[in-house]
Amino acid sequence: MKVKNITTNQLKNALKRVNRKHGYRLTFNRFPEKKGNFLHFTIKSEESGIAGARTSHSGRNLVSASWHSHGYLFEEILATEPTAIIKSLDKTIDINGGNWQDSNIGSQMHPMLFSETSIL
Repeated sequence: MKVKNITTNQLKNALKRVNRKHGYRLTFNRFPEKKGNFLHFTIKSEESGIAGARTSHSGRNLVSASWHSHGYLFEEILATEPTAIIKSLDKTIDINGGNWQDSNIGSQMHPMLFSETSIL
């Protein structure tokens, strides 16, 4: 994912606030890297099977950050810098909306919403 109109330090602090507020142990999987006007980054949980991580559609525990983790981070980014623009999963998220839009990551035979994979 990528974000613009925010500094690396603001992004780090937003992630720290999410961890503190929700008891998560999230970290950067891909440390923020400036490319053009955007900071590119990814986040993950320090361990699988804990709050803030997610499961696969088959139920296996992953270290990938959950749908809720991403949503809370996007909220913190926008609270820090209302002019921030976030691009994630081909969606644009800004102060006017776009966050908390769930999608099917399963199949037609076995549908599963992204939010259903979150470990809360």
